[in-house]
Amino acid sequence: MCSARPLSTLPVLLLFLLAPAVATASSPWTYGYFGIDLAGTKITQGADDFMEGFDDESADIRFHGGYRANRWVGIEGGFHGLGRYREGSYRAGYSAFIITGMLYLPVTRSADLYGRAGGGVAYLSENDRNFSSSSQKAVGMAGLGMQFHINPELALRAGVDLYALEPQIRGPEGAGSERSRQRIGAGYLGLSVLF
Repeated sequence: MCSARPLSTLPVLLLFLLAPAVATASSPWTYGYFGIDLAGTKITQGADDFMEGFDDESADIRFHGGYRANRWVGIEGGFHGLGRYREGSYRAGYSAFIITGMLYLPVTRSADLYGRAGGGVAYLSENDRNFSSSSQKAVGMAGLGMQFHINPELALRAGVDLYALEPQIRGPEGAGSERSRQRIGAGYLGLSVLF
């Protein structure tokens, strides 16, 4: 029970750190945003827990929204599709709800580099001829990216993220049930609407 407490206080701590910046919110560095990313995904570790011939590459969409508190920090949350993978009639689909802290490094007035780290809840759904199951597990995430402001209302972004999780996998035909240490990498290109 004690291990859950630090995770539940993380959003409160982030809001406390960002609160002073909210009061001075009329800077070009301060804005809210929402948008969509198109991502190419790959299971970079743990794909061998599936059968030979398992297709470990996929594509998916991600929805994001956040708040940039000042020139240097922000917070972002979103629903991330992490891919749908298959082998024969077996299908495995991953998704996650993620909250991350953002650190920005302005390069020019219209371009920023950023790093982010956070976590959330990942979902795994498995389907085959004989069974269908779903499970959820904690997930950690870290990434690097670049954002380019097209105008004051739109920004393009691109980057890479790595997700770490340990789901319970039944595998093709529901034959087993073992915990698998997996890493999923994602490269993405996205568009954000700023407000």
